[in-house]
Amino acid sequence: MKVGLVTTGFPRFEGDHSGAFLLSLARGLVSQGHRVVVLAPESPEACTLDWPGIEHRTVPYARPRDLQRTFYGAGAPDNLGMRPARWLGAASFSAALRIRAARELRDCDALVSSWCFPCGWVASEIAGGRAHLCICHETDLRWLSRVPGGRALARRIARGATSMWFLSAGHRERFLALAGLESDAIRSHLGPMPIDPPRALSGGRDALRRELGIERFTLLFLGRLVPLKGVDQLLHAAARLRTPAHVRIAGDGPARKELETLAKELGVDAHFEGWVSGEHKESLLVASDALVAPSRPGDGLPTVLFEAQARGLPLVTTRVGAIPSRLTESPQAQLVPPDDIGALRDAIDTLAEASALRA
Repeated sequence: MKVGLVTTGFPRFEGDHSGAFLLSLARGLVSQGHRVVVLAPESPEACTLDWPGIEHRTVPYARPRDLQRTFYGAGAPDNLGMRPARWLGAASFSAALRIRAARELRDCDALVSSWCFPCGWVASEIAGGRAHLCICHETDLRWLSRVPGGRALARRIARGATSMWFLSAGHRERFLALAGLESDAIRSHLGPMPIDPPRALSGGRDALRRELGIERFTLLFLGRLVPLKGVDQLLHAAARLRTPAHVRIAGDGPARKELETLAKELGVDAHFEGWVSGEHKESLLVASDALVAPSRPGDGLPTVLFEAQARGLPLVTTRVGAIPSRLTESPQAQLVPPDDIGALRDAIDTLAEASALRA
């Protein structure tokens, strides 16, 4: 079967976090013998990386190319918030995507869209009776609830989708309420986005820690360096710990320089890894003592939480988005209020001082 995947972000290089869960999804489809064609925005930087079994096609939406700043980097929500003029790029991409998808995905047997608008709307418009799975995110729900005509748009997306994927039952109910639909109006799937399974590594955890230069209690952050992810909160909490900790920050983004400066000002023992993938990412997940994801309101359900769970790594995260519905009962996770440095510090200290709890 040939599957068309329509999205506003897809990894452009190894370690790129933009739509990384979609790469896992596409690879899963390929492993089952399907072909995948991806339509995603063209980025300012040229992308020449080929993923085996996946045909990655980019959609130009502004010229000169350097003006294409609506997607990637900090992500569309933050990009649009920082520079409202980038909404022009969102509009031109929507129009370009509609034209290109109708032409380039016409021979696909099924469609998958990530983000309700413009991708879910485009896929619903061109589906023509084909199977269409629309993935709905936290940002979609906030956007549809605010824009004029959001209800009509949500209904149109639902009518053109044979099924929808939500992070939680609460997200599904919010979408149904926004669209004014009954609970049986759509077929739905509930759960986090897909992740890559753990990779086998040579050597044990102690050997990995020596190789990475890790000697004491170590906290790991893995994700985009943008305000939404709350890395500044992690640094402030780390500066106040009773038990000093080493912090590994894996990822990149527009807030990196600011965060590096903050870490120095606070005297935090922090190492910024940049983008990570493959064995290096696996090594960090195995060698660290805990993963900290201090997300702020607006974040949905970070896939890194489930990557950590799959490896038995303790978690400290916040009660935002769909996180509480998925992790409240998890013995691995401590949940704290967002933007509460004291609570975050206490949760980390609890882990640092209780080896049995970490185990």
